[in-house]
Amino acid sequence: FEGTKVHGLYEGEGVAYFEGGNTYKGMFSEGLMHGQGTYAWADGVTYEGTFVKNVQMHHGCYMWIDGSMYDGSIRNGVRHGFGLFRSGTRAVSYIGYWCNGKRHGKVN
Repeated sequence: FEGTKVHGLYEGEGVAYFEGGNTYKGMFSEGLMHGQGTYAWADGVTYEGTFVKNVQMHHGCYMWIDGSMYDGSIRNGVRHGFGLFRSGTRAVSYIGYWCNGKRHGKVN
């Protein structure tokens, strides 16, 4: 971990390196990823957005190594609410509502 500790817990802006190669750069509160940040998995997938107590929440953007992306509402780490998905390998996109990670409406 690179950053500040308060009472032994990560606090404020910092960078965390996890076993397996995952990284997080952003805000911490009471030792947890909390606020704006970017999480990068070792396989190349990234999430940039809001974290609430270590969980991706509210709004963010996922990017996959094939060029696909999702930008929109997130709940408990999955697409939930209004958002845009665009495939990086096919001419497919979806703008609309999501429910627990699945499209919940018409395909545009």
